Amino acid sequence: MREATPEERRRFYAEEWNKREIPDFILHTLSLREFGFDLDGTGPSNRYNQFMTVEQLAEFLRNRAPYSAFSSVALYEHPSMRKGWLKSELALDIDAKDLPLRSCGCPQGKVCERCIDEARRVTIQFAETLRSDLGLRNVFTVYSGRGFHIRATDDSIMTLEQTERAQIVEYITGSVIPSDVTMALGYSKVFRERVARTFKALSEQRLLGARGVRRTLVKKLMAEKEQVVAAIREGKLGKLHDFGGMGPKTFRQLLEFLARLNSGFTDGKVTIDTKRILRLPSSLHSGVSMKCVLVRDIEHFTPDEAIPKFVREREG
Repeated sequence: MREATPEERRRFYAEEWNKREIPDFILHTLSLREFGFDLDGTGPSNRYNQFMTVEQLAEFLRNRAPYSAFSSVALYEHPSMRKGWLKSELALDIDAKDLPLRSCGCPQGKVCERCIDEARRVTIQFAETLRSDLGLRNVFTVYSGRGFHIRATDDSIMTLEQTERAQIVEYITGSVIPSDVTMALGYSKVFRERVARTFKALSEQRLLGARGVRRTLVKKLMAEKEQVVAAIREGKLGKLHDFGGMGPKTFRQLLEFLARLNSGFTDGKVTIDTKRILRLPSSLHSGVSMKCVLVRDIEHFTPDEAIPKFVREREG
């Protein structure tokens, strides 16, 4: 995953970039979106671009071979001025380098195939919750080069305000403790699933950082991890009070610790920002020499599907 050179960027946009790889949900609203570009690797400073046709966009990409290309989640009456907001996709950003728990041991800011796969599995969970619990039908997943974006375009959520979007993030991630965590239906079930997943991935060292949870209790919880995970998933959270004499206060502190970790599995600022720009599917993530692509089969997706031709040639 090394950086693409300017020549490799030019080759990609001249020889490999294909307008057919732009998803329909962007293509059909192209003229209503703001486009932004990072032309040299210093950040997306080239903003407020509007393209009336995909041919205009293609010409820009071929001529400028940007370091990164972005399009807005918002639709505007006047995208070139970012005025006349109409509505915005609901977007979630699951970045492998920022996952609060990673089993791969990558240094901060780095990613490998293992942590990309962990981000993929989180993406599957979040997308399924959007479909099953919120009843959304138009939920798309995009590989960004170092993680995944979930982009939902149902009319029922595209006009939501920031507060409502924040509540959706809390629901999907399991980052707020419900009033009754033993209930089998609704949010409490999602919360228990997320807490169980997070607890299962915890190391003893990480759990020692939980405020108010004694070392002896940590060791007991770790020794009985499978039973603890099962109790959480089944809604039998009262059983956890039996571990090491854990009282209600300690139990609450443990749940708060796990909920805080849950909040880190997606960048909530992305979801509530109705004017956010995200990487354009079909474009090149030059920082890691990978394509940003629409994922049609997230269950079986691997990053190999997003490797540009120039990378295969330079490594082959």
